[in-house]
Amino acid sequence: MTVDISFQSLLQAISSLGIAEKHKLWELLEAELFPDDEDSPEDIAEIQAARADYKAGDYMTFDEYRAQRSA
Repeated sequence: MTVDISFQSLLQAISSLGIAEKHKLWELLEAELFPDDEDSPEDIAEIQAARADYKAGDYMTFDEYRAQRSA
């Protein structure tokens, strides 16, 4: 099934999603983009740790990063 939707509309729809929905979308996109990648146990542990940090709010936005680098 193919859905004809503009990229801009898609971006707006994604922006309106909640965090849990965005995580599900992220996982779907990872599976679509990297279907044959077999992650090592170390890779899986790093990914899980990064997701846990993100969920806990322990991250820096790109704007914050940019401001820090220019200071």
